[in-house]
Amino acid sequence: MKTILQALIDEIDYPFPQGKFENKLLARNLNGEDEVTYEVITSKEFKGAVADCLYSLIEAINFSEADKSINLPDRDVILKKMNAIYASIGETDKCVGEPTVYIGG
Repeated sequence: MKTILQALIDEIDYPFPQGKFENKLLARNLNGEDEVTYEVITSKEFKGAVADCLYSLIEAINFSEADKSINLPDRDVILKKMNAIYASIGETDKCVGEPTVYIGG
């Protein structure tokens, strides 16, 4: 039996504190100790938790641990994946990107 927590951990390819995974699940009203099912793993709540974890990775100032690190090109890939997930579950208000600079009028 695989738990929802373990499924979320498996979706994120970088070391992440377990407590942070648990917080993201709780924020999405998911119990990490419940058994993961097809319905759960394809739900907006679970996908949102994945995107929330990816957002936390992007927010990290500098991340390097156990032969894994996140550099700027990695952040761009993570940002695109995160935004695609948010868009797919209708949370476009959470999509982020590069700042836009307007010149003139």
